[in-house]
Amino acid sequence: MNLVESISQAIATMEGYFKSGTIAQRNNNPGNLRSWGSNPVVNGYAVFPTPEAGWQALYQQIGKNIDRGLTLQEFFGGKPGIYSGYAPSADANDPRGYAQYVAGQTGISPTIPLNTIGDSPPNPTRPPGRKK
Repeated sequence: MNLVESISQAIATMEGYFKSGTIAQRNNNPGNLRSWGSNPVVNGYAVFPTPEAGWQALYQQIGKNIDRGLTLQEFFGGKPGIYSGYAPSADANDPRGYAQYVAGQTGISPTIPLNTIGDSPPNPTRPPGRKK
């Protein structure tokens, strides 16, 4: 599993995508993205036509954040002037807790820039398995 897939699996798990009836599952939105292009937004989250479209959007968002040189802490909490954050505290989230969860699931340190890791996480703590 590559870096983007590892992070996406951890995010989807955190967002409840693999549990029946959750907002993430109903909206085909494994990352619970708030908006995405022209996709409709229902109850504050983008709705995708298919699970595949939702996964692709999540992969693209993760790729953008890797290219920005963000750490997991910055990915979720934001970095002034660069990115407002995937799960900022201003939106009633716990970005540090989110970063720690993803770090624990992927084996990625929450404080190193993701663009320095390469294609695979350094020490995955769980085997691949939850794919599209």
